[in-house]
Amino acid sequence: MNLDVIFSWSEVTPERVKGRIAVVIDVLRATSVMVTALNNGALKVIPVLTPDEAFEYKKNNGKDILLVGERHADIIEGFDFSNSPLDMSPISVTNQTVVMTTTNGTKAIRAAEEAKELYIASFLNARSTAQILAQQDDVVLIASGSNGSFTMEDTLCMGYITNLLESELGNALGLTDAALAARQLFINAQQNLLALASQGKHYRLLKSKGLDDDIRYCFSLDSINLVCYRKNGEIVALK
Repeated sequence: MNLDVIFSWSEVTPERVKGRIAVVIDVLRATSVMVTALNNGALKVIPVLTPDEAFEYKKNNGKDILLVGERHADIIEGFDFSNSPLDMSPISVTNQTVVMTTTNGTKAIRAAEEAKELYIASFLNARSTAQILAQQDDVVLIASGSNGSFTMEDTLCMGYITNLLESELGNALGLTDAALAARQLFINAQQNLLALASQGKHYRLLKSKGLDDDIRYCFSLDSINLVCYRKNGEIVALK
């Protein structure tokens, strides 16, 4: 397998993803929310770029639709929930369609439209995702980042998935320099991921808003055994 990583949605180009297996990661918090919602019974997640797109989708598609998202970590006026995985309880999301827009995560998904296949990953379902990726030939991991820039938590998650693949594939795994760097960052920090991640700007923003429980949850490695992927433009659980 050839494995590359991209450090922010702003660095994604059609040429870097076309014909490849892409994996979008937004630990804090978009992909953690998506994985949790699908694990807890949501039918699908519809990623959109703007609140207006979300409102329009709900207007045109009737009931059993939840609007979920944030701008600068705050709930969007008129939405049902903010971008918190803890809001995605079974009682809230079972048999619901989640329409979602976030500052970074949904941009990363849209940026990777040209990918042959697209998966959604987080620390929550990293191992399950890596098991699927191990069967592929050409993979690119995409960190959503924050406002077009590098984030520590997404890169650590890319490094974790890379490390899992290296353990599985050994010499059959070919890493770019960027993938090697992400893996080494994870290896150096794996005994206390939060200690390093907590120095990051986006982590500190969420902490300043009192979202400590969200943060702890999003760093629960391999707590969900679920693979999430794009099907006809929607994010669904692999059955």
